[in-house]
Amino acid sequence: MMHRRMRSRRLASALAAVLAPAALFTAAVAPASVEAAPTETAPASKAQCQAHAVLATKDGDGTIPSELKFLEEQLKDDQFAAYKGFRLLEQKALELAMGTPTTPTTATTVRFTSGNRLSLSLLGSSDTHLKLRADLSSRDGKKSLLGTDYSIEDAGVLMIGAGKYTFEKQDGKLFFAIQCARSG
Repeated sequence: MMHRRMRSRRLASALAAVLAPAALFTAAVAPASVEAAPTETAPASKAQCQAHAVLATKDGDGTIPSELKFLEEQLKDDQFAAYKGFRLLEQKALELAMGTPTTPTTATTVRFTSGNRLSLSLLGSSDTHLKLRADLSSRDGKKSLLGTDYSIEDAGVLMIGAGKYTFEKQDGKLFFAIQCARSG
């Protein structure tokens, strides 16, 4: 008959022989999976933006034109339920750049045929968001409709209501959709 202590030692030796290769395998695999983890996105120094002037009307069949498909999710939201027609009035491209310690960040400004002026500035970024400043003037330029710093997902869309507007005898509400994505 085998003594208890002897049996425990044999069992411990057998377990060590079985577990030791598994421990080495785990140690060899763990560093590789840590290295494969996604790296952080570099801070954005430039951004490409598109600003769209959109007329939303109560007349229409509710379809969203192909040039506004990127806004489909927003235009089907409850806040747009009263509108059945959507029309792209104008589109402007803006290139934004971060300032440097010697050159402060400057705003890029565009003027729309409606009379509204939009100024955008790139203030910074995080892994997945851009930090921007948006200033939108009224059509006569005498007051500000919006002046805010905001953070939005890269390629996210900011919608700004700009009040009642008539275009080619169509009455509706004017919206500006701003979409920016990092480019450098």
